[in-house]
Amino acid sequence: MKLPRWLCEVLLVLLGLTSVVLPQSAIAQIYWIEAPEFAPPNTGGVPEFGDLDADGDYDLIYAIVLHSYRNVGSPTLPSWLRDDSLVEGVDYVNSMTTCLADLDADGDLDLSVGMLYGEAYPLFYYENVGSATQPVWQQQNSMYESLSPGSWTCPELADLDDDGDLDLVLAVYWGLRAYRNTGTPQVPSWTRDDSFVDGVSLAHACSDPNLADLDDDGDLDIVLGSTYGDSPIVCFENIGTAQTPEWNENGDLLTDVPMSVGSWGLDLEDLDADGDIDLLVIRGNGPKVYLNLGSVTPVEPSSWGRIKALFRQP
Repeated sequence: MKLPRWLCEVLLVLLGLTSVVLPQSAIAQIYWIEAPEFAPPNTGGVPEFGDLDADGDYDLIYAIVLHSYRNVGSPTLPSWLRDDSLVEGVDYVNSMTTCLADLDADGDLDLSVGMLYGEAYPLFYYENVGSATQPVWQQQNSMYESLSPGSWTCPELADLDDDGDLDLVLAVYWGLRAYRNTGTPQVPSWTRDDSFVDGVSLAHACSDPNLADLDDDGDLDIVLGSTYGDSPIVCFENIGTAQTPEWNENGDLLTDVPMSVGSWGLDLEDLDADGDIDLLVIRGNGPKVYLNLGSVTPVEPSSWGRIKALFRQP
């Protein structure tokens, strides 16, 4: 069982490793440490995590160029083995982007694919007609036929109104759209509702939106990267609610992550199974993984193993 954050901070103080950080009134501040041992091979860009073999850890898809890596390590320490069978049957689209989510609520992950040049609809959809342990992809583009066309598209699926189904945030060229799921978890229906992203500004024409609860307050925050490498990372904290997001730019959510360096995509997931969200960024010099330390004063890397031993289940 994960220890409460306040107890973690007290234990760190007793060990002489850090001092307590008092709660801040409205501004969250999360600290990070780079963890090279978690980084996947440098063979692509625009990453997407998902458990594609139902073994309890996160596997990885690189959209540019289309490769997949099976995690043959553990939920607490990944080890990456290239296995392109995880994306077999997905047609390569130039400079595409990917998003994994269970869009038909059948217990396995489906795949949404963005593209450089929009067609009649801005996304391809591949239903997983295989299983949770071995995906088999079947193109079913009726999923997104109601969406307006767009180019340089990058999708992100998450429950933005806390109603139990997945909504869609879609980056297009110099734009950000949002679609409320007015259908069901099994059969989505998309109704455009840009109020979901009011107040989120883009730093690059080709953005990579990522949604996760960075500050552990029960609602989703947004981190924006670039799919083409020459844009800083931008972070927006949700200072509204899980049902009605309200966005405030807040770089303190990514303290100690170099945000001014351009990225070739990023993704957010709990890579060490400690209950908080970690970060993978593809840099020009390769993938970088940053582990989330939570709202505590950072310590020397030599103390990291001692701290993780306190708070991680064996």
